[in-house]
Amino acid sequence: MLYFCADDYGISEGANSRIENCLEHGVLNQISVLPNGTFRELKERFSEKNVRLSLHLNLVEGRPLSDPKEIGLLVSEDGAFRDSFIGLFFRALLPGRRALEKQIYRELQSQLRFWKQMMGANTPLLVDSHQHTHMIPLVFRTLLRVIEDEQMNVQTIRIPAEPLSPYLLTPSLYLEYSPVGLVKQWLLKACAAINRKELKKTKIRPAYFMGVLFSGNVNEKRIRKLLPKYLRLAEKHNKDVEIGLHPGYMEDGEEMIEGCRAGFKKFYFSPGRKIEYDALMHLKP
Repeated sequence: MLYFCADDYGISEGANSRIENCLEHGVLNQISVLPNGTFRELKERFSEKNVRLSLHLNLVEGRPLSDPKEIGLLVSEDGAFRDSFIGLFFRALLPGRRALEKQIYRELQSQLRFWKQMMGANTPLLVDSHQHTHMIPLVFRTLLRVIEDEQMNVQTIRIPAEPLSPYLLTPSLYLEYSPVGLVKQWLLKACAAINRKELKKTKIRPAYFMGVLFSGNVNEKRIRKLLPKYLRLAEKHNKDVEIGLHPGYMEDGEEMIEGCRAGFKKFYFSPGRKIEYDALMHLKP
């Protein structure tokens, strides 16, 4: 199967409406929801739509679902999350990570319990995360432990380690690879290599993922050039393909979730999100 997934549902009401527009009139067939985001009647809203809902675990933005007093290492004085991916990545390597792990467990548990209560205990769980923070090895191990302890029915976990062959076999895109995108791609591939042993124990077969190297600017041209190579690879190995996009662009004057990090706002208002919206609206099944 091929899944076009819209991340960050819940970041604002305006962004939500644009994501829903892609569902109604575009090729969107998966939505990843921020558990601490802004939304109403989620299950009822999408019950009759041809769409999968996934949990967009969030340890980097907005306010936690657990008591901030219990997770002081994850939040700032105002009670909002304090770290980006890089901040959390390096803190997970430093002395004191045992205490950090306990607090990550507490917050992931709160978010997974919230999702189970909202979606129903028997609903298969699809899980990914804001800024791919679940790929940090300490977070990944903790997530698997929480899933086991909560006895959740996991259908898939996103592993955003993009296969190399589609990109190597598309030389017309070579000049469009940004240094930042390449660093992200290889950092996540390194994390995936570290996490491979833990993932293997779960028997989960994640999809081939597209959306890291060109994150924030996965336009129609790039999808059309790369997708046939992804599909051939997926058919060969009997796997799904997931394309992660951010079509929930924002416009001036729109309010975001409480506790949104100022440093992230540039991304939410970037032209690239509108480009990804247009890609979902123009592509045909």
